Amino acid sequence: MVGPAYYEDPELTDVPVIANNISDLAQVLTDEKLGGFNPFTCIAVPSTAGVAQVGSALVHAAAEAEDLLLFYYSGHGLLGPRRRELYLSLASTRSDQLAFTALPFDAVRDACLDSKATNRVVILDSCFSGRAIGETLSSVKEAVLGELEVSGTYTLTSSPANRTAVVLPGERHTAFTERLLDMLNAGSPAAGTMINLGDIYRHLHTRLRAEGLPEPQRCGVNNADLLGLVRNVHSAHASGDTSAANDTAEPEHAPGTDMTERLTHAERIANTIGDGLWRTRALAWVARAAADTFAPEHVERLIDQAEQAASAVGHAPAEALTAVVTALAALDPDRAERIANTPAGTETKGYVLAALTKAVAASDPERAESIAVTITSKYQRWRALSAVAVAVAATNPDRAERIARSITDKDFKWPALSAVAAAVAATNPDRAEHIAKSITVKHLRLKALSAVARAVAATDPDRAEHIAQAITSKDYRWPALSTTAAAVAATDPDRAERIAGDIAGEYNRWSPLLFTEPVAATSLAAALRTVAAAVAAVAPDRAERIAYATPHQSTTETVLAEVAKAVAATDPDRAERIANSISDKFTQVTVLAAVASTAAAAGDPDHAGSLIGQAKRAASTVKAHSRAEALTTVVTAAAAFDPDRAERMAYGISEKPTQERMLVALGKAVAATDPDRAEQIADVITDESSRTKVRAAVARAVAVTDPDRARRIANRASGGAKAEILYSVVLVLTDPK
Repeated sequence: MVGPAYYEDPELTDVPVIANNISDLAQVLTDEKLGGFNPFTCIAVPSTAGVAQVGSALVHAAAEAEDLLLFYYSGHGLLGPRRRELYLSLASTRSDQLAFTALPFDAVRDACLDSKATNRVVILDSCFSGRAIGETLSSVKEAVLGELEVSGTYTLTSSPANRTAVVLPGERHTAFTERLLDMLNAGSPAAGTMINLGDIYRHLHTRLRAEGLPEPQRCGVNNADLLGLVRNVHSAHASGDTSAANDTAEPEHAPGTDMTERLTHAERIANTIGDGLWRTRALAWVARAAADTFAPEHVERLIDQAEQAASAVGHAPAEALTAVVTALAALDPDRAERIANTPAGTETKGYVLAALTKAVAASDPERAESIAVTITSKYQRWRALSAVAVAVAATNPDRAERIARSITDKDFKWPALSAVAAAVAATNPDRAEHIAKSITVKHLRLKALSAVARAVAATDPDRAEHIAQAITSKDYRWPALSTTAAAVAATDPDRAERIAGDIAGEYNRWSPLLFTEPVAATSLAAALRTVAAAVAAVAPDRAERIAYATPHQSTTETVLAEVAKAVAATDPDRAERIANSISDKFTQVTVLAAVASTAAAAGDPDHAGSLIGQAKRAASTVKAHSRAEALTTVVTAAAAFDPDRAERMAYGISEKPTQERMLVALGKAVAATDPDRAEQIADVITDESSRTKVRAAVARAVAVTDPDRARRIANRASGGAKAEILYSVVLVLTDPK
């Protein structure tokens, strides 16, 4: 991830919010509930980096990536004066010396072409020229979109060739990345369990066009649209993971509607959805949820309707058919298999068959394996066989290893064996370690050993630490060591602190390289947070000492924030003291708000109110590009126990974009407890997209007790937003919890 926020050349406008683009995208990609990527392989290049440093990081990443190579850039895109080649500006770029001071896009192209990664993705949030909207990212006249086609690589850009990228007042990110992160964080009812690149493009295209902003462009699509990037929290109902679905979770209602009636409402609403893909998903999910409630012929009719709707979906046939076969997998696997084999395209058929394989792997591994071996797409076959291997690893390690080793391509075999090693580690650590050590590709072997160490940490910390210490790369050693330390924190805090000290000591020896190795600082913070949070529960003094084990202030404060949140319920005074010791105002706001929420939940509204006051004052001093998010954090925390105060705070802000952002957060926060207030808030919001978010929250909140009201609320929206709300209402109605 590359994003210079400030430039030495006065011809290039500074864009402070780009720093937020980088940090917040990294957070989403490494969040275990979202991207789940290893933070040690998610590299944020320093904002001051020059061409050589960016190039070194990119070449290293391209060489190590086995599944996904993702390159994200945010900044000024400039065109060479003679050949019109595209350059990506860096902090030291001079617009009159591009060849010597800017990153040629050809270099990015070469790195992608040379990489053996199965999937290669380039995302450019950059200006290219055209009409300016708001504050554009380009202050120079010559900035146009060059040739972005890279063989075998999916490229997504924020602007077409005749438009510029945009920064809107009051937003924390550039317009494109703001809406990208919003989708990745909140999820999408239009997507499956994973949000893929096609989902991202369609969502951004619809939303940006609706807001009158530059529409994104893509090239090199082929079947890369199907590549999942992050988990979809909106689909948590389908997986049974309610903890990951805060935005879609059904509120607690007094029972007033039995399941048969709820499913009947869900079916009726599903059939009103105009978008074919969403209607397919809704009908398929109703059929699956109704299997034990409706008569068999009724369920079969729902499947027929879903299949018919899927056949009419032209823009995303793979996703539509996947919804049908996934629902059918438990009801009629034979029919599911027949449907999965209907697509003519190799990649589309492979995608659907792989999804079916994963759906039946745990319950019927024989069928799953027999389906997987018929898939002609190499990548999809690997996905399917890996899913089967992991599903049977704990109960049948022989079969799991055989399946993984049956994959002939080493670029696919070693990741599969790594997954099997991690899966069998808890039940058969000897075998897991043996499998991991048999992997001949070094970084994959170290990754597998790290996974084994983390898997056995709770049951055999000695072995876990021994394995971890033998790992030669800190990228895999530190996560293994921090997991081990967290596992022993309750019973042996001395050992936990010692391990944390070892990690910090190794980093501290690199202190002269502090400003050239920010990735190491991020990795250190991730490792120490893991340990400190676990230690805080039994020895908060030790946890604070762990935070101060490094002289890097940002890392220390990141770890202190974790400690404060961990002790908020048991020692609120300590949590407040720690919060007020943090110098970074944005971090301080997030901690004070979290501690306030804990105090309110513990039945101490007075203390919670005092903390909200402190958080509000701190938020007013946060730098301008982050102030809106800080104020929104405060309002969200206050809404849970004092919505009147939260509403006064929101209306007290004169800047319209910031005020509406706060109102959205408030409306979503109170929708479950006070849907009337939330709907009133939605009615005063002028931005259509923001208004839709609140109305969607209200519709979900009232879906069970008043499905007709939920449908009326959805019908007040238009286009894709209407389908989105209706689909989310169906999810709530079909969830028996």
